[in-house]
Amino acid sequence: MTDRPLVFIGLPGSGKSAVAEQLGLALGRPVISIDQLVVDRVGMSIADLFVAEGEQEFRRLETELLNEVMNNHPNSIVDGGGGLVVGRENRRIIREQAVAVWLDAPNQTLLDRMASFGSRPLLTDNPSDSIAELRRSRLVHYTTVADAIVQTAGKTVDEVVSLVTERLQQLDGDQSETGFCRKGFRTEQVELADGRTYPVVIGRGATAKLSDLLPESAKRVAVITQAGIGVTVASGRDQKVFTVEDGEQAKRLDVVGKLCSEMASWGMTRSDVVVSVGGGVVSDLAGFVAASYHRGIPVVHVSTTLLGQIDAAIGGKCGVNLPEGKNLVGAFWQPAAVICDTETLETLPAREFVSGMGELAKYHFLGGGDLAAANLDERVARSVRIKADVVGGDEREGGRRAILNYGHTLAHALETAGGYELRHGEAVGIGLVYAAEVARRLGRVDQAAVELHRAVVQGYGLDPTVPTGFDHEKLVDLFGRDKKAITGITFVLDGPSGVEPVLVEDRQLLLDAFEAVSA
Repeated sequence: MTDRPLVFIGLPGSGKSAVAEQLGLALGRPVISIDQLVVDRVGMSIADLFVAEGEQEFRRLETELLNEVMNNHPNSIVDGGGGLVVGRENRRIIREQAVAVWLDAPNQTLLDRMASFGSRPLLTDNPSDSIAELRRSRLVHYTTVADAIVQTAGKTVDEVVSLVTERLQQLDGDQSETGFCRKGFRTEQVELADGRTYPVVIGRGATAKLSDLLPESAKRVAVITQAGIGVTVASGRDQKVFTVEDGEQAKRLDVVGKLCSEMASWGMTRSDVVVSVGGGVVSDLAGFVAASYHRGIPVVHVSTTLLGQIDAAIGGKCGVNLPEGKNLVGAFWQPAAVICDTETLETLPAREFVSGMGELAKYHFLGGGDLAAANLDERVARSVRIKADVVGGDEREGGRRAILNYGHTLAHALETAGGYELRHGEAVGIGLVYAAEVARRLGRVDQAAVELHRAVVQGYGLDPTVPTGFDHEKLVDLFGRDKKAITGITFVLDGPSGVEPVLVEDRQLLLDAFEAVSA
């Protein structure tokens, strides 16, 4: 059993206090509640402290007391408050000195449990909206701090304690394949049908491996990034940074031309390399630039968003948008390597991180297994393995690779019609639930399958409904422009044989399905 302090984190109602007490009894270790220490320090309830001094003072005391516990009680089990991970210093302390277990449950389960708990200062008159917003705002922190995740819904305290004990034993054994250790990097290989392979390196600080992954022939490195990324890389070669505008607007043909001209002026040759640093927008753009310049030069992706790490940077698809639709001009150009530095995710804005969860939700239905119980590095690794397996057998989307577009037909239409105000992962989350509704209307799945889709999407902090203001007729028109469309409207749908491409010709059925996903 790990001899470091054990910190339970999670939303209110997740079971932190009860599980900490029971585990402490089982292990004979002291149990310390950070919230109770605050109450003892100030001599008033947390709710009264919020009124008297405000949340900022509470957070200051929380950090001060967490530091004291780490230094003075190294064998303790800590019941962390629901917002313990909000403070950057708290996250640093936990990562460096403790083992963190995230206890989680669906929002409604949390609300049901909290009904008898009394006052909760951060829950407003609309608890359902409040808990959903707390999940969205804290998801990036829970995910990037947690060494292990345990789902508590439908389980007794003893059952949860048993699961936690199992996770801790895996940590002690440093069993990297389980995804519960924090040591080192893991590497997944993408193996293509013609024998080509490339590595995907995953883990905190993996960007440091960049120089080892560059082609030996490369003398110049063109780093393509966006100003808002905030991640620098050291290639160990003659390096120049090319910064493009933020957002999806950067994926334009004129931007490709401008970058190629600037690279030519700098003296880039066929033996040199492009390195993308950013999310899916940057890897899409940089990959297409690399595929086009000198009819193709190597590219290495340093992916800094969750969406990029589990999807966009893997598999070689790259391209830019047209006014008529998304990714309508592009190529298949496999990278020489991909780096998924999970440390870069810690500073992502909450909305950006949650957006990536839309792609992660997709993998639940593509063989990802119990992703909800895996920590961040394992979630990324498992998603990469699924995509690598699919791409290895169908590099150019001639068949099975189309399943990776699950949820994307509506998603791309929403992005195009909405001027890309919706983030890609947000749109994919909606698209997954819509695709399940279409499949139900076609008799491919039952209502229980639809509800599972909805629960998975909501569990990642995503709203499964189409925002108001979208014209459903126009969205269906845009389905036909999707790059998967060959004849009719091709959807990727769940069914008895799993997820697969399906030709849907009933326009009214597609329109009717919007009823179930409209706000």
